[in-house]
Amino acid sequence: MHLVTYNIRYGLGRDGKIDLARIANAVKGADVIALQEVERHWQRSAMTDQPREIANLLPDYYWVYGPAFDADASTRADDGSILNRRRQFGTMLLSKTPIGYSKLLGLEKIASTSCFNMEQGALKGVIQTKAGPVRFYSLHLSSLSERERVLQTEQILAHHRNWHRTGAAWTGDDKIASSSWSEEDSAPQATPHAILMGDFNMKPESQTYSLLNAHHEPDYGRVSYIDEFVDSLNLTKDGAARTPYTYWTDEANRDQNKIRLDYCFVSTGLTKYIKDAYCDTAAQGSDHFPYWVETDL
Repeated sequence: MHLVTYNIRYGLGRDGKIDLARIANAVKGADVIALQEVERHWQRSAMTDQPREIANLLPDYYWVYGPAFDADASTRADDGSILNRRRQFGTMLLSKTPIGYSKLLGLEKIASTSCFNMEQGALKGVIQTKAGPVRFYSLHLSSLSERERVLQTEQILAHHRNWHRTGAAWTGDDKIASSSWSEEDSAPQATPHAILMGDFNMKPESQTYSLLNAHHEPDYGRVSYIDEFVDSLNLTKDGAARTPYTYWTDEANRDQNKIRLDYCFVSTGLTKYIKDAYCDTAAQGSDHFPYWVETDL
């Protein structure tokens, strides 16, 4: 399986043009695609339904969309009828194999008074792999502050550690009053395996990164625990020595302003499946670059 995560900035490329075809071309071929900053019915993107348009450009993929931000964008016609539309902004998952079930996890937000801040989310999709079912997440952490990112990361970790308590999307006997609620022969499987992909808006030296990527112990180095995650890059050959960048802040001084903001973290039961990881810095469809991970899943 090849995985890719890409913050598409609603398709706005480095040339100032919105072109979702460039986005689709940059990620097609991956088995699982995680996209962030995908929107619906914003004036800046010509009121386009971007999840639907991306799906049309990638017709061989199953897909789900999770709007973390949702507001009214409806209009009223001359005859008084309402065109009901929602202005949305969120994350998307696409897969070459079925996404068994999905759910959006709304992430913690602290109301800001001076700088713009908005709700973010982590979209979960359960997909079958060689290791069995895996919970894949396309997520976007706060760009405003480390304080908020720490809260969101702790929320994600708590969610991950409670996988066995919540179980799958539905559990138990679905026959109530002679009516089948699941319309399936059996309930979906719960799984301890998870992969987090997305724009974490963090640097490797940050507190958020330390929360996610095991713990450093003076006598043992980084210690991985069963209920935590590992940075996919550190699982590849010479990965820890490499410093790929997924974003730069200044086109004119690119070499001095390279930043790694986009990651793929795998739960510790999946570490043996990671083969390689790299960043596609040739992609021009956004202000971020796609981050690819090659696995044996």
